[in-house]
Amino acid sequence: MIKKCEAIVLRSIDYRDQSKILTLYTKEFGRISAIAKGCRSPQSKYASAFEVGSHINAVLYKKSTREVQNISDASVKTAFLGITASLEKLSAMHQIVELIRLATEDEEMQPKIFALLAETLWRVDQSKRNIGNFFFYFQVKLVTLLGFKPSFEECVLSGKNIWKELESADEKLLALLPEHGGIALRREAELRGLSGRAISIQAVRLIQLLASSAMDDLENLRLQDGVAGEIAQILDTYFRFHIEDLPPLRSREVFNQLTQ
Repeated sequence: MIKKCEAIVLRSIDYRDQSKILTLYTKEFGRISAIAKGCRSPQSKYASAFEVGSHINAVLYKKSTREVQNISDASVKTAFLGITASLEKLSAMHQIVELIRLATEDEEMQPKIFALLAETLWRVDQSKRNIGNFFFYFQVKLVTLLGFKPSFEECVLSGKNIWKELESADEKLLALLPEHGGIALRREAELRGLSGRAISIQAVRLIQLLASSAMDDLENLRLQDGVAGEIAQILDTYFRFHIEDLPPLRSREVFNQLTQ
C-alpha cells in the first residue's frame, strides 16, 4: 500500500552499489526501516534527502508483513543547513537522532516524540550558542514522553518537598535513585540503606531549569563545564536504568575525540 509520511533520518547505511538502508522516525508510523533503491546513483533526484538528521517527506510502498519498507520518492521538508556549520551542532544532532533510534521501538506511533525531535533539531540548526543545552532538554522531555518522568521536586522516598527540606537542614546532599524515579534527600536514602549516586544541588536545579524553560531561552543559559558534565552523567544514568540495554552513545564518543 502506498503511504505518505513525514520523517527524520536516524541512520543511513550504504547498500550494494547505489542504494541505502535507512532507519527513519516517522510522524505516522514511529520508527521504521526502509530501503531507498538507486538513491546513490548520479541520476538520483533525492540523494540529498537521506543524510542523517534530514527532515523529509517520503512515499513508501508499505506492507505490514515486511520488515524493510520501500521508498519510492522523497524530498527535503526542512533543510538544516546551519547544523553543518559547527562540530558542536553536529554532535548535538547526532546524539539526538542516535538516542531516538536506540530508545524507541519499531512501529510505535508517537506524534509527540516526533514533534519534539523535529523541533529540537530545528532549534539546534538555528541557535548560535550553548547548543548542548538542547540535548539535555531533549533527554528530559524524551524520557518523560516514554513514561519515565523523573521527580525533581519531591523526595522519591519520603514525599517531602526537596527544596523546603534543604532550606531547613544542615546537610544539603541529594542522591539519584533512578529505580525509584528520581531524586531523594541523602539522609532519607541512608535511613533506608540506599546509597544512590551523590549529586549536587546545582546540577539538579539546572536540570529543572532546562526542563521548564521555553526552547527560545535555552541558548541564553550558559553552563560551566563541570556542572554540564554532571548533568550529562545524571541524565545518562537515569536513561540507562529505564531503557533496557541502552549503550553509551557512539556519536558522543566520536565527537569528543574530534574536539580533544
